[in-house]
Amino acid sequence: MSKKRVEEKRKKERSRRLLYAGICAVAFIVVLGILFFAWCSQVPKKTETAKLWSIDDAGKLNFTEHGKVEGRATVIENKDGYTLEKVVYKSFGDDVYALLRMPKNVTRPPVVIVLPAATVTKEADHATAEALCEMGYASLTLDLRGNGGETGGYWVGNWTAGFDDFLAGGDPVQYKQVYDVLKGLDYVKSREDLDGGNVCLLGESMGGMWAIVAAGLEPDFKGVITISSCDFELPDTSDAQALRFVNAVLPSNYLKDLPPRKLAMFQFDGDIVVTMEQGKALYDKAYEPKAWHLYSGGIHGVYDKAYGADLRSELKEMLGK
Repeated sequence: MSKKRVEEKRKKERSRRLLYAGICAVAFIVVLGILFFAWCSQVPKKTETAKLWSIDDAGKLNFTEHGKVEGRATVIENKDGYTLEKVVYKSFGDDVYALLRMPKNVTRPPVVIVLPAATVTKEADHATAEALCEMGYASLTLDLRGNGGETGGYWVGNWTAGFDDFLAGGDPVQYKQVYDVLKGLDYVKSREDLDGGNVCLLGESMGGMWAIVAAGLEPDFKGVITISSCDFELPDTSDAQALRFVNAVLPSNYLKDLPPRKLAMFQFDGDIVVTMEQGKALYDKAYEPKAWHLYSGGIHGVYDKAYGADLRSELKEMLGK
């Protein structure tokens, strides 16, 4: 065989080997791509169904499993009649701040979770906590989101920002606020020194609105007390998405989920922030058992001795002691 033919044969052999190598490389890349696609299809994506919250066919909020309780507490006052702890627990991955006041003369006291009015911090709402303590109840008073306290985020009353988050597929602060209350119950249940099976809600003004929604979602709450509360009154809209967003946290939509637990509403006839008519309109939509307590004066959303005895009576009925 001539040198020329030998060289040609070698070239053909090299070309054949290069072709085989190229085919193998392409095949390897294709296999890797198939494997990568299969792996990606198994990874949970951040879609509507993967969210912590969802809205059911009835237009109501639903939350997935709450998960483990992540909370810590520090004693900041230790007096003769009570201890006061600063509590921090996780909700939506954020820190929620609260004050836990416990009477010393009661073993494993029932608990009232308190949701203050707009702009009222957990510290500023001390009169309610002190009154509850004197009645023999522990209280967990929350800093609502963006309410001037330590719990962060934009103000829970900022519906425009909440709707923007809703449209963008995020987590509206209004939905987070409801979940904060549910996680507060989880925290109470995690404490052996509290009667976690005997908890009710007390909401003042806007706090009462969140209290009704939270109790409608969580049957373990023994009842709801509101001070100067009504339904949310927002501008009329025909936008289906806006209606879906708001109706998911509209207190009146959760009233039928409360029985057989009781709703007790306290109102002052001279209140100019939430008028008697506004409060009564929500009460009239509620189902039995329910109670309407009306007092003279212009008090709004804070504790007052005028209704102290009635409050004690309602709590005793709800909590059994």
